[in-house]
Amino acid sequence: MKESTLLKVALACSLAGLALLYIVSSNIEFKDYEPIKLDSSLGEDVKLLGTITKITQKDDVAIIEVEHQNVITIILFTDDKNLILAKGDNVEVLGQVQEYKGKNEIIAQKLRLIK
Repeated sequence: MKESTLLKVALACSLAGLALLYIVSSNIEFKDYEPIKLDSSLGEDVKLLGTITKITQKDDVAIIEVEHQNVITIILFTDDKNLILAKGDNVEVLGQVQEYKGKNEIIAQKLRLIK
């Protein structure tokens, strides 16, 4: 195969792959977190909007308490030792609901500061 043909095939496959990833990612949905449905939410991906009430950072994990309808614990694994989060910040959390010591918490996949 000529080098130019190979380049064209590789470029076409890359563009097709990017288009496929875009289509798949636009179909992924996070449900809004509702504390009323605690047991049915275990293991599901959820979205939570709330205000930070407490932050504790240890090594590569940050434990963040967010007030939504009630206070929920958010676990954020990060390599960043200097998080730019503070008490009173409004955040959007995307993550999975898990149970730890009888209480629900969210393992954050993505945390976004809302201004």
